[in-house]
Amino acid sequence: MEKVKDLVCGMMIDPKTAAATSEYKGKTYYFCARGCKVAFDKDPEKYIKGEQEPAHKH
Repeated sequence: MEKVKDLVCGMMIDPKTAAATSEYKGKTYYFCARGCKVAFDKDPEKYIKGEQEPAHKH
């Protein structure tokens, strides 16, 4: 499987080795770290709408 973007930080990650995942509106989102998942879970729409611009950098 190809890499996917962590919508919170913008990092490209392998879904098979993602540190965390969230389900939202029938879609699975993958995260590089638990902190990114927590941020996403608080306000998923913020990250889905701003998908082109990461909220923070590592």
